Amino acid sequence: MNIDTVGDGVQKVKQDSHELSSQLTETEFKTKKNNYSYVSFDNLYENPQIYKNTKIYQKGLVLESDEDFAIVSLDLKDRSKDVKINYDLSTLSKGMSRLETGNRIQVFGKFSDVENYTNEKGRVMTRPVINAKFIRVTNS
Repeated sequence: MNIDTVGDGVQKVKQDSHELSSQLTETEFKTKKNNYSYVSFDNLYENPQIYKNTKIYQKGLVLESDEDFAIVSLDLKDRSKDVKINYDLSTLSKGMSRLETGNRIQVFGKFSDVENYTNEKGRVMTRPVINAKFIRVTNS
C-alpha cells in the first residue's frame, strides 16, 4: 500500500467530517432562504451575465450525481433544461451524506455561469451552473 494514498485517504476523511459537521438543518437555513430568488432556466440560459453571482433557488430531479456535482433536470419533458449543481457535503441538509439519483431536490445557491458539454447524442450543449449553498430533498 502506498503511504501517499493512505495520507490522501485520511485527509479526505478529515475534510468529509468537517463538511458534515458544518451542515445546517432546514430550520437553521430558513432565515437565510429569503435572500434567494427564483430565476427561470430560460433567464439563466439567455442572460448569464445578468445573473452571475446572484443568489437563486431551483427545484428538480437528480439525474446523475458525483461526490462534488450533480446534473439536475428542471423539466423532465425537456432534457435541454438540465443544470449542473456544484456542491460539497456541507451544503447538504443536515443528516444527508450524498445526493442520490432520483432525489427531488430544492437547491439554493449562487448562479456561476453557463458551461458547454457534449450530450449523449454527441451534440455540444450549454447548461447553467449553480454553486450550491444549501440542498434539501423535497417530496414534490
